[in-house]
Amino acid sequence: MTRPEGREPVTSRSTAPPTVEAFDTAARYRLLDRRHEHWLLASMLLVLHTALDAGLGGRLASALMLAHLGLFFLWQPIWQRDQRLDVPALGVIATLIAAMLWLNWWLVFAWLTLLIGIVAGRSFSTRRERYVYMLSLAFLVSELLINCTARLFLERPVAPGIAGAFRLGLYLLPAVIYALPPITVPPRNPFPVDFFRGITFALLTALLAAFSALMSLRFDIEYPLALITTLMALGVFLFALSWIARPGAGSFGLLAVWEKSVLNIGTRFEEWLAKVSQLASRRPDADEFLDDAVAELVDIPWISGAAWRSETSAGQHGETLGHALDLDTDELAVTLYTERAVSSALLIHCRLLVQVLGHFYLAKRRENEQAGAAHLRAVHETGARVTHDIKNLLQSLHTLAAALESGGDAQQEQRGLELLKRRLPDVAQRLRVALDKLQRPGEAVTERIAIADWWRRLATRLADENITFETALAEPLAVIPGECFDSVLDNLVDNARHKCAAGAATRIVVRLEASAERVLLSVRDDGEPLSPELARQLFRRPLPSATGLGIGLYQAAELARVHGCTLALEENVPGCVRFALSYPLVPD
Repeated sequence: MTRPEGREPVTSRSTAPPTVEAFDTAARYRLLDRRHEHWLLASMLLVLHTALDAGLGGRLASALMLAHLGLFFLWQPIWQRDQRLDVPALGVIATLIAAMLWLNWWLVFAWLTLLIGIVAGRSFSTRRERYVYMLSLAFLVSELLINCTARLFLERPVAPGIAGAFRLGLYLLPAVIYALPPITVPPRNPFPVDFFRGITFALLTALLAAFSALMSLRFDIEYPLALITTLMALGVFLFALSWIARPGAGSFGLLAVWEKSVLNIGTRFEEWLAKVSQLASRRPDADEFLDDAVAELVDIPWISGAAWRSETSAGQHGETLGHALDLDTDELAVTLYTERAVSSALLIHCRLLVQVLGHFYLAKRRENEQAGAAHLRAVHETGARVTHDIKNLLQSLHTLAAALESGGDAQQEQRGLELLKRRLPDVAQRLRVALDKLQRPGEAVTERIAIADWWRRLATRLADENITFETALAEPLAVIPGECFDSVLDNLVDNARHKCAAGAATRIVVRLEASAERVLLSVRDDGEPLSPELARQLFRRPLPSATGLGIGLYQAAELARVHGCTLALEENVPGCVRFALSYPLVPD
């Protein structure tokens, strides 16, 4: 028979029955699968209750307890199931097997207390798993309080009605756990048991059992009544404890005091951290801060000395004797000296201290680097602005020199000397301002001048230029930053001159307006507009340009921003390219 097209060939499979080894492997994997862990737990509890219900003197009880112990090792959450057992673990297993063979109620009490601690300390991944372990915990606590404690401490057994009800209920609890479907959980953690929580719950349960038995004997009352009374007293005690340790109690809460003690471990961590924070604000240099911070670290009682080493400094404080503990961070190596060996808890604490110190030191180093970079940037930007100002001053000096050299008769020479007399004081004043910038980089040199006086000085300075001046001064007494206006105007006029020299423009107009709200200085020419791409990038970054529209306008915009002004390209159309410098006036 031919095979239809588009189908894969059928692979022949063996029809031999599966071997016993295959069945054993599959069953073993099902048992070790964590999804069925609650079934193992239910089987372990059921066998335990059956053994205790059968009595401890017979062989049946010993056999059932051995089976219970085997189920315990399959369920236990302490060792990983694929882990090889070492000699101490084998010794523990042998001891438990021997205890199960010579069983008595004291050993049962201890074993139930141990199981309560393991189950109570178990970490949960899902809500269904939490329900399983709460039912298991209720089973073990009931077995300890009702069955074990009464037979161990009391001469009179619990009333038959109560004992029968608990006996039946302890058979039903594992059945309820059996009825739960498989639990889907993430992969198992190596140590999913909180031992501190488990030990606390186990000791409280043992204390409850012993105190209930003591009350029954001391006051000659029935054990169930003594148990209920003890449970109520324990509830009141826990309620009072939770009220004392509530979050709203602030620093007087028991929980806050406990957490503070665990955090500090006698090291005055909060006090040291506060001092380090103060040092970080007082010491601008990173190495000086590090030296003082390590000195504060040595003040901790159990630290006798400390030595440190960084890329730029090294030193030590205190006595470098005793046990040495080397701790390193990315930028810092610290060696702490103690009188005795450091425990694991103090080791974690020491690492925290050194990491905090390292973070503070790294932050101070970055602060120093940023301060240096800011200073260099200020020097660079100041140098760039001064370079541009000096270029404009050279342009003015070239104009003066050309006027002097072109003089042929006495009248022209007299005109050149008058021009030199009129323009030279202004050049000297602007050179003085440029020198002040170089001496104080990063600081804005502000020259406050009345708008009318500045305009008069400007008209005198540019009187011989081919420039048209327009003015509308409604507020002639308004005060402006003169150095900023001079520098920006020189840049704008210089760019317009370049366009006229290249034949792209024929007329330059400088207009000044002063109202009650602002002062507006504009420079326009009748040349071709700037390209949209160039106009969009102006004032944002230096632009290479043959006509001088690059770094000069960028520096002028930055200078205007420092002085509270705004430089913008107001119009960019054929026949009208207008730049405007706006300065808002603050009313008195």
